[in-house]
Amino acid sequence: MRSSSMIRRVPVGIVGALLVIGMIFVRPTKAESVPASFNCAKAASVVEKFICSQAVLRWQDFALSRAYRAARDAVTGSARNDLRAGQRSWVRERDRRCIADRTFTELADTSAQLGKQAYECLKTVYLDRRRTLQNLASHPLSPKRIEAIDLAPIAAVRPEVTEGGAVRVSDIRLSPDGALAAILLPSLELDGPDQIWLYSIADRRLVAATPMPDPQQPHPDGAPLAIKATVWQGDTLYARVAVWSKETEGETGPSVVYAATIKGGARLDKVPADIVALLDDEKKHAELGQDEMTVTNGVSPQAIRGNHDFLAWIDDRGHGTIELRARKRAIGSPATLVAWGGWELSDYLFDANRSRLVYPADTGMTIFDMATHDERRIAGTSHGDRPYAISDDFGLFVWSTHNTCGDEFMTVQDESKPERFCLARLRESEAGK
Repeated sequence: MRSSSMIRRVPVGIVGALLVIGMIFVRPTKAESVPASFNCAKAASVVEKFICSQAVLRWQDFALSRAYRAARDAVTGSARNDLRAGQRSWVRERDRRCIADRTFTELADTSAQLGKQAYECLKTVYLDRRRTLQNLASHPLSPKRIEAIDLAPIAAVRPEVTEGGAVRVSDIRLSPDGALAAILLPSLELDGPDQIWLYSIADRRLVAATPMPDPQQPHPDGAPLAIKATVWQGDTLYARVAVWSKETEGETGPSVVYAATIKGGARLDKVPADIVALLDDEKKHAELGQDEMTVTNGVSPQAIRGNHDFLAWIDDRGHGTIELRARKRAIGSPATLVAWGGWELSDYLFDANRSRLVYPADTGMTIFDMATHDERRIAGTSHGDRPYAISDDFGLFVWSTHNTCGDEFMTVQDESKPERFCLARLRESEAGK
């Protein structure tokens, strides 16, 4: 069986510097592809002109209109009337608080004090209102028993993959029953992981599933080079590992297979045929080829993932500006703008079984249903947190943050703090809805 329906990963060459660019995408930019909720060609008021002049604010306005429609559709009668009145009141307060009696000429330069104040004010009030409306439309999933994964045993053995006191992680993959997490460590020589550790969620134990890379130069024949594929079968993780060889170049050479449980891992002398088939299939499902897209689907589509019914991808609009889009797999289907932001969006998870995306939104981690376009926030997460894994039943969630695990009110990540990897159980009554 496959390890999980959740397919994730940044395109291999993106990790590094591009993620750093994504952390600062909030600077105003004129990405013309980002719409507002209204026709900018007909913008008349100062606030409309100002919103239209900034891509970040156009996105906030567009996303808020979508959240408002979802909240409106979720209520009836007097509650809907109250929502409409509340939205009109919010609009008046937005204009009074952020624009007042200033002219567009006074505000147009966002590097000057007045323009910067208006820009930051609008961004703040939009984010607050969006979070409120999202919660009205659909109660957020509520994590419980939140804990930080202690990676100190890995740091003690692999200090070379630590940075600022924290272990750098390439990926995390949960076992089908949510009992184990496979933690993939990044290679210092290649793009991608070179070792796997298993984490027991019940007793918080860590064990090495595959051997450490050999530091010798040149590397001896048979030394681990890179993790090429992984699959779960029950509580056993199978990993295909490329190994060094004097006869071939890099990752195109021979590979071996390791089987690992929380008791440890061992190289298999003979690999069962069904495991070989699963490992061969894993990479094909992990990321689809560019031939799945047409020129109309995206400017520079990357991280393309899909199932029988839907495709999802990120579009590189340049200058660290990224769009997360999705569409039905049928030829000619229109694309939906799911989210707009920076390179952090390339960390989205794809739930192939339920046709859902889990992505890092500016209001916290969000679940997007590609069939209905419904959105649901995951409480206890904030802007800048990154999703790593979610179990098949949506009962277990793993993410990273530079804040305290479970703090959803931090709007800015504290980059001076080490990256923490957080694990939580989502409420059983809500999981999988």
